Amino acid sequence: MDSDLKSLEFDGIRRLLERLALTPYGADAARNLEPAPSLAVARAMQQAVTASRQVVDGYLLPRLGNVPDIRASLRQADQQGAALSPSALTNLRVVMKIVLQLRELVAQFPELYQNIGQLKAPAALMEVLDKTISHAGRLKEDASPELADLHKQYVDIQKQVENHLKELIRSPAYAGLFDDDAKPSWQGIRAVLTVRSVNADKIKGVRRGTSGGGRDALVEPIEVVAHNNRLETLSGQIESQNQIVLRAVTDDVRAHLAELEGAIDALTWIDLAFAAGQLSAAMNASAPALVDAPVVRLNKAYHPQLMLQFMDKQISQIKPLTISLDESQPMMVITGPNTGGKTVVLKTVGLLTTMAHCGLHVPSDDLCEIGDFSRIIVDVGDKQSLHHHLSTFAGHVEVLKRLLGEADDRTLVLMDELGTGTDPEEGASLAMAVLDELSSRKVHGIVTTHLSPLKGFADGHSYLTNASMRFDFENLSPTYELEPGKAGQSLGLIIAEKNGLPSGLVEKARGYLATLHPNGV
Repeated sequence: MDSDLKSLEFDGIRRLLERLALTPYGADAARNLEPAPSLAVARAMQQAVTASRQVVDGYLLPRLGNVPDIRASLRQADQQGAALSPSALTNLRVVMKIVLQLRELVAQFPELYQNIGQLKAPAALMEVLDKTISHAGRLKEDASPELADLHKQYVDIQKQVENHLKELIRSPAYAGLFDDDAKPSWQGIRAVLTVRSVNADKIKGVRRGTSGGGRDALVEPIEVVAHNNRLETLSGQIESQNQIVLRAVTDDVRAHLAELEGAIDALTWIDLAFAAGQLSAAMNASAPALVDAPVVRLNKAYHPQLMLQFMDKQISQIKPLTISLDESQPMMVITGPNTGGKTVVLKTVGLLTTMAHCGLHVPSDDLCEIGDFSRIIVDVGDKQSLHHHLSTFAGHVEVLKRLLGEADDRTLVLMDELGTGTDPEEGASLAMAVLDELSSRKVHGIVTTHLSPLKGFADGHSYLTNASMRFDFENLSPTYELEPGKAGQSLGLIIAEKNGLPSGLVEKARGYLATLHPNGV
């Protein structure tokens, strides 16, 4: 399904899911979440989210810690001759262990992921990694026989060098040159002695730098230069052998690349489901029924952002929305006052339908049904753009052009203030023609309007249903409740007076209104 995600502020849902993700894979999936390619995929994700909700409610959500992202390493491993670093291989092993941990959970909740066979860590590869990479994330010195032999030679020569330097420190020839606690030190790979700078020339050898702010000199005595040279040679040989071992291990990774990528796909799906399960719990949401017919039936449903604000006590009350767009009333024309909640109704329908097609739960107090739509087309807000030199009306026309080019009986249309931005009579006439066209195509949807002629038009149209937002005339305030079957009033003058316009000016306006509509129309 294609949906106008930006107009429905779907990025807000994405950000919530991203923050709840446990891994970088799930976070990326949340950032890029879109409606599923088919209702079957949406149903599969919905089942996973429902299973995840059971995990969340049972306090069984796994503690995964800091999960590394190995996708770049897998791409590197796909190149012949590549050598992954020990840290990259360590991260790979960490992710493989997490996959095995999740496999145990999926065994308890099979609907989390339908192909448990993808949740596997190749045993042969795990064995190779355990033999070659230490728990500290370094290549083991005995990762290969050749490497073990080189490291043994290196350690033996190190000991010889250190012993030789200790003898020099204690030798009568250098008496009085060193502090009592003097001992050999290392300048990189090369062994050196630390001596006062004033005494450095008394030792035959090579100066390798200073320490103590220039007070001391680092001297490599001539007696150990050959040994240090051998250490440098061995170090180069060890590094070459390291690369040979790392390339061999990376070859093993490449041999299991398909399995590893499948495991990452599974991990991504499960983590997205975990995030959605947590969001479901936070909103007290539930799974809507996904049906094949293009219908929307919301029973006591809520806009997600408003529900979260209410649960965080940022707002004091929230009104549920009950609305049906089906064969009996496929297209609804909603009228009523500004700030009465018409746009919230429109966005709630669009957002919840989109969420359902993503496999997400929706916040509601009763069972909701969402049908199989191929697209949702939304026109909400002022389309005026100085950058694109569009007037408000021209912006609406651009949406209408797209609407008329794409809409069919699997399209959900949500249009705010249809026909506005131009002469009211021309706008109403255009809106009637558009509604006629949408009706002929069996399009489902909602339009909101302040144009009075559209109320009578909807009353007399077999495909259209009037609806309004209730208004509390006693307290002069909207109730934010939808009332199907009844056209509403804009109540602009009442709201203007309530919000502080002078009463005399408002009364004068009522007089002008009476002359414009002498019969009270």
